[in-house]
Amino acid sequence: MESLPISTRFGPDYTPKMVTAIAAATATIARLDARIIASPVAKPWAMRATWSGYARALQLQSAEVEEIDVFSWGCDLRIPGRPPLPSHLDLFDRFEEWRASLDDPDTLAWRDGLPTAIGDPAASAAHPPLVRALDTVRQLARIDHSIMPWLGLPFALRDRGLTASPLPCLAGGAKAFRLKPRPNDDDWLVMLRGLERAATIGLERLHSLERHYRDAQRTIAAEYRPGALPALLALIQYHPLLSPQSAAELLCMSIAGASKLIERAATTGLLVEITQRRSWRQFLTPDLAADFGYVRPKRGRPAKEPPPLPVNRDLAAVFDAFDSEMAAIDNLLVRKSDPS
Repeated sequence: MESLPISTRFGPDYTPKMVTAIAAATATIARLDARIIASPVAKPWAMRATWSGYARALQLQSAEVEEIDVFSWGCDLRIPGRPPLPSHLDLFDRFEEWRASLDDPDTLAWRDGLPTAIGDPAASAAHPPLVRALDTVRQLARIDHSIMPWLGLPFALRDRGLTASPLPCLAGGAKAFRLKPRPNDDDWLVMLRGLERAATIGLERLHSLERHYRDAQRTIAAEYRPGALPALLALIQYHPLLSPQSAAELLCMSIAGASKLIERAATTGLLVEITQRRSWRQFLTPDLAADFGYVRPKRGRPAKEPPPLPVNRDLAAVFDAFDSEMAAIDNLLVRKSDPS
């Protein structure tokens, strides 16, 4: 790094502020990647992260959409009071293609699909992997004016060895990458800090989802007759926004039965009502309800988590059954999203 000239034609100028931003973003991405590998909720987190990353990419395309709108679309529920999405164009026409690419086991597919005009100059070898990944996205954005360059950043980070697999919440970029032949240092700082912020939010949401998973286990273990409650709590992991009607359809039960289940989950704090109405009620997980402004975020020191439940054969069976419910929900949603 010290041998590089102060001004270079590749990447930013490596001022102390720039080096700090690169190091902070790289470290946060590494922490998120390490946690995902060992997390029991990696699959539901990935589903939520695809909606977050796609929302950020849409915003870079100047679409007037917020993250909650993409979550609403993903959960197939229109939230009352939210402005309708534009009807004259399909904002989500590339979503399924991107999601399929994220699950593609071929780690060379994205790189092989890049235009031949994109490449690394000889000088790039002396630059950090994060800068080289971002420059690949910059080159692609100059050629391809669709949403796909912004959705390609998780693959570029994976291909540079910064993550083990594409992390969809890290989709994004900077409009300057498309509009300017050579972005200035302020543009690079905005991009790097935005990437660090996205990784931090992804890590915080992973923590919240893991805690929700443990709270769901405690709730099931405390129920004398859990009935269909484990299935609902597994569904919440993947579909954090629910109504009695949508839960009834996905769980193949009556609306009245789904309403009772949702009330039980809300009573234990695993869901928050965001509509405050008697009919067509909607519920959201507490962490996302705070992120999206439906409830006030908790201030001060986080509440102490209850101690782990004692290990015994009966509880192990309960936990295994809950994991089986989550696997069944995952398979159900995969079948519903498969156009074939």
